[in-house]
Amino acid sequence: MVDANTSAAPKLLIFKVNQLGDNVVFLPTVQALTRAMPEAKITVVTSPVAEQLYRVTCPQVDTLTYETRAFNQSWRHPVELFKLCRTFRALRPDACLIADDQGNASYIMARASGARTIVGPLLEKRFTGFLIQHRVAISLHDSVAKQNWQIAKALLQDLKVNTASLPDSPPAPDLSSFGADTPCGILIHPGASRDYKRWPMDRYVALAKELVQSHPVVWITQNVPEEEALPPAVRREKPASLAAFISLMAGAQFFIGNNSGPMNIASALGLPGLIFNGPSTPNWDPPWHPERLLLLRDPALKCQPCDAFTHPVDTCQNSQQPMICMKRWSVEEVAQLTLDRLRSSPPKGS
Repeated sequence: MVDANTSAAPKLLIFKVNQLGDNVVFLPTVQALTRAMPEAKITVVTSPVAEQLYRVTCPQVDTLTYETRAFNQSWRHPVELFKLCRTFRALRPDACLIADDQGNASYIMARASGARTIVGPLLEKRFTGFLIQHRVAISLHDSVAKQNWQIAKALLQDLKVNTASLPDSPPAPDLSSFGADTPCGILIHPGASRDYKRWPMDRYVALAKELVQSHPVVWITQNVPEEEALPPAVRREKPASLAAFISLMAGAQFFIGNNSGPMNIASALGLPGLIFNGPSTPNWDPPWHPERLLLLRDPALKCQPCDAFTHPVDTCQNSQQPMICMKRWSVEEVAQLTLDRLRSSPPKGS
């Protein structure tokens, strides 16, 4: 699909260093770029937690991994920033793509790489934005997946690659390379990257006790004391890798969890489920098969959502009723919603 006027496919450097969920919704963009430029040498700069997403589903892509916090804060530490800039300049990329949520460090490194074409989002509060040539206007009300899709399409157009066959919105990422375990009933993942995004753990345990009376339940271990109260009938799993976890999820009948990385995997797989939405903004609603995932969001709560469209706030903002958006949902209510949903949800893949 490279235009005939392009003499050689470019070397492309992509910056996407952050949490698992952020990378799940970004994966369709990388998969589309590999199809659009099959001869290109693509390097994705990402976090260790997300690296397997690209290595398994896009084996032709190279990856470089960095811990998210250290990478994003490197612009405050000149020596570390210089080392990183030197690493990326040595790759001699022709083009760079900066994802919608990357910090100032990525803009500095992209400019220092020497790439002729640098494409990223147009964000008012990104003070290093002036360093890149092509800033793409995006709507923060669109899903995060669509925001990055628009940035990638702009990059392809700059590189004179035909984008006519690309849809307006990103398809679900292809996770078939991970395979699927044998069916495992209800899968509960009670974790999230931030405390204020989690339904209380004791309620998750009580929910598992209730549901296992009528359905097989698999619990993803979080290594917390509350888990000692789980009955023996609940099957505990601690997947050894992201690949093992996705394979396990692919065999599940129903998913229960918080608005987090596993939720986005469930969305990509078309897995029916129930999600505690809490503080998350609508642009983080499940981007694929949304009708299959029931979001527990109470519009009567004036504080919800408390996250900003561009970033999480990292702590509950309701000082009078802390965590009310999560505590609003009782175990009995959630158990009934789950059982009703199990009866009404179409089989996965239909």
